[in-house]
Amino acid sequence: MAAPTLNSVSPASGPPGTAITCLGAGFDAGAQVGCPALVETTFVSAGELTAVVPADFVGPAGGSVIVSVFVQNEDGLRSAGLLFTLVFPYPSATLQSWTNLDAVCGEIPGFRRGGRIQDATIEGWMRSIAQVVAGAMLRRGLSLDSAQWQQPDALTAMPTPAGVLELVNRMGAAARLAGAVASDFTQGEWALAKNLQRDYERELKTLGEGGYDKLFRPGAATVDSGAQFAGGDIATDSGDAERAFTKTQVF
Repeated sequence: MAAPTLNSVSPASGPPGTAITCLGAGFDAGAQVGCPALVETTFVSAGELTAVVPADFVGPAGGSVIVSVFVQNEDGLRSAGLLFTLVFPYPSATLQSWTNLDAVCGEIPGFRRGGRIQDATIEGWMRSIAQVVAGAMLRRGLSLDSAQWQQPDALTAMPTPAGVLELVNRMGAAARLAGAVASDFTQGEWALAKNLQRDYERELKTLGEGGYDKLFRPGAATVDSGAQFAGGDIATDSGDAERAFTKTQVF
């Protein structure tokens, strides 16, 4: 007997619990899909099987893991494997935002919820800005797992990592809300919306350029920019020339 042939797996990626279709040839009625353990499989034809990637896979939030998918016939013969990328989404709370409706609305003096601009619309802006912030974090290689962040110190006035993310998220969403509110009253730029947008862009730029790295990655090293003086001699009291002090010199 010949081993089955697996030509494609569709889709090629997805979260645990994704339904997949396997196309190929030589599948028998008792064939099963392995991903990588054998799972319950629906036989469609000798060239098509469907199955579901196990929902109990565990992996890093926001990360991915590659597994091999194969087909095994009832006689035990297996096809070659094809790669499937398991994607592990962030928890829904992280995807929503780091701020909340009350904080965002509180940035707009006199704004009352429940009018023309619905809470669902504001929450959509919050999620959108949160995704931008998360992207800036990931581009810098910073973890979204709060357990890896610098822990708050009650004895100092240092900002907390969560506080930084809340600030950027709040300012960005509030800027959109302010712009929407402004459209009710005036044309063109509105000072509050403009200022909120400026503050949001400033904080997002600081985050994206590494200004807050130390908070999110406590082991981040300070870049050594080299010697304090590149060259030149100074004279001692006795008139002898010596090199100026360097950064590595201990006093």
